[in-house]
Parts: sequence; structure tokens; C-alpha cells
Amino acid sequence: MSAAPADGGRRSRRGFAYQDVITLLDCLDMHEGMWTQVSWEDLEDIVCINGDAPVYRQVKTIEEAGKRHSVADVCRPDIVKKPESSYLGKLFLGKPLPAGTRFTFIVNESPQADFHAFVTERGKPRGPVPPETRADIVRRLNGVVLPDERDVGWCVDRLEVLVEGRTIEQVEDRAIRRLGPIVGKSLGQPALTTEVEDVMVWLGVRIARDAMAPRPRVVPAADFHDMLQAAIAKVTGRRQDGSTAPLTKLADKLAAAGIPGVEAEVHQENAFKYRRTWRGSLGPAREQMDVFADEVYAVCSRVMAERRAGRIPAGSEAYLETLSRIENLPAVSTGAVPLARAHAVLADITARCQNRYADAS
Repeated sequence: MSAAPADGGRRSRRGFAYQDVITLLDCLDMHEGMWTQVSWEDLEDIVCINGDAPVYRQVKTIEEAGKRHSVADVCRPDIVKKPESSYLGKLFLGKPLPAGTRFTFIVNESPQADFHAFVTERGKPRGPVPPETRADIVRRLNGVVLPDERDVGWCVDRLEVLVEGRTIEQVEDRAIRRLGPIVGKSLGQPALTTEVEDVMVWLGVRIARDAMAPRPRVVPAADFHDMLQAAIAKVTGRRQDGSTAPLTKLADKLAAAGIPGVEAEVHQENAFKYRRTWRGSLGPAREQMDVFADEVYAVCSRVMAERRAGRIPAGSEAYLETLSRIENLPAVSTGAVPLARAHAVLADITARCQNRYADAS
């Protein structure tokens, strides 16, 4: 179902952030079982597939206040006497049209009365269209030649209009409300608003990046599930089973410093508690935690550099030197940061970064 770059499927991404969030909503529909795969910047802006049946989706936003799409507007050719250059002509042309094909024209403003007959809600079939409206579109697109023995009337019968939020913020709000329960289920507890927003941003960046790739991105439902879980783990530090994602290799890293597995488990739990505290902090409290974590990271980097320069032996000596320098940080020595918190921050950073106490063999 993918078009080659030379087929004109790739488009400029300037101003396409709205489309990216619409793509995310379609992927969330897929996550709930509506589609088997979703692709973007393919044969259309978005292509949703259920089995062998494609739904070609074209996104057309309007910035001018008061402007609304009508039948005449969507059938008006960009090139005189070439109806195939109109919005609907482009939507219907240039793609396979198997029996289950549908077309979706996605707008951010409610259309004029004649075109409003095609409006439906996300995931629901549209109602009947007046015969005169159907005939008007067929007349305006006269001359458009379609493959697979299809005609314009066949396409119009399978056309629907989806009205999304007026602004990108409104569409993002819908995505956040849908992501909230998914993130909460993965965490095993209600997600923070900032976490859900960060998951949405992570996915949006991924979609935008893929949209600029040389070839279209085709994402099956299982792949999007993995993308979603990766976003949640990246933002919250926790996997679907409730464990802390970055901590899976902490025991191996501490083993290089001579720390036995039982003791490493305690460090893991302390790091996990720190992550929960960090997740629940806001504003100045989180900023202070981040500033201290940066200080600990700087100490780790310095000790690692000295170890690699041969000034500090690898293993337990490097670990002890790291602990000593962290305990001598002003925030720790004055009691502003408890010693247990400092050790937990070190464990969290050790879990996230490369091995600070011995290079991998």
C-alpha cells in the first residue's frame, strides 16, 4: 500500500503539526481495535487499513475565520479544466480501490450545509446523502477517470467528512484524554497530567519524524503498542509490569563495583522510590531535584574520566570515590539533601547511564 517517493506521496511538513495529532488519534483508534495498520504521508495524508480495506484520509485545515468547505469548494480544480486537481479529485485518484475502500475528508471547521451531509463522528458510519448532492459532485468531477472500473459516484458513496477540533490545542486535548487511561493502566496508578502530556509529545515527535523520512511509515497495531509502551517507559521510567524500566541493568553495573545482588536489589528499590518522588514533585521542588541530580551526574562523569585516565582504579575503588565525592557535595554535607536521597539519585543515574565503575568488556 506504500507509494515510492517519486510517486509524490511525500509532502512538505511545514504547518502539518495538526495532521500529526490527527494521525495520533487514528493510531489510538487502532490501539482500540478499529484498524490493523495506519500509515502516514503515504498514498494520502493518512491511510487506515482494516484487513484489506483501506480508508484514505485527507486533512484540510482552514485558518481564515468564517471560511467553511462546501461542495463547490472541494470540487474546485486547482488547474482550470482539470477536475482531478481538486481536493476530492486528488482524494479519489492515484490509489488502489478495492471493494472495502472508504474516503475521509478531515476538516477543522463544520462545512457548509451541502457538504455537511457527509459529516460523521469518529468511528461511526455516516447517514444518507441527498441524491441531488451526490449528483452535484459527480457533475463537477466529470472527466475524472478512476482505476478498477470505479467511477466518481462509487467514490462519493464511500465518502465521509470528519470534523475535528478548531485548533491544534483542542485536538491535543482529545489525545490527552484518550491517553490518560492507557498510561494509568500501564503504570498501575493514575498518571500525572504532565506525564500524559509528555507521552503525547513523545509520540507526536515520533510521528513527525517518520513523516519526514524518505519512505512512508506503515505501523501495524502491534508496533504502535510497542511505541506507546516505549513512550510511557521513557517518560515515567516504568514498564507495563510496574517495574522501573531503566533499572534492569543496574545489578550488572553494581556488580562491577563488587556489590552483591542482594545489596543491588536495595539500591534498585531506593532508586525506584526516588523516581516515584520525582514523578510526584512539581515546580520548584522538581527543579531542585533536577539541579542536584545534575551535580551527581557531574561527579560521576568526573570519576569516570579519572578512572579512564588511570588515576582511579576501576571497580570498588571507583564506586567508593564516587560515593565520597557525592557525600561531600554542599547540599549533602549541610543536610539539605539527605544522604539516603543522594545514594538513591546515584543509583538512578547509574541505572540510566553507561557503566560508571568499569568499562564493558
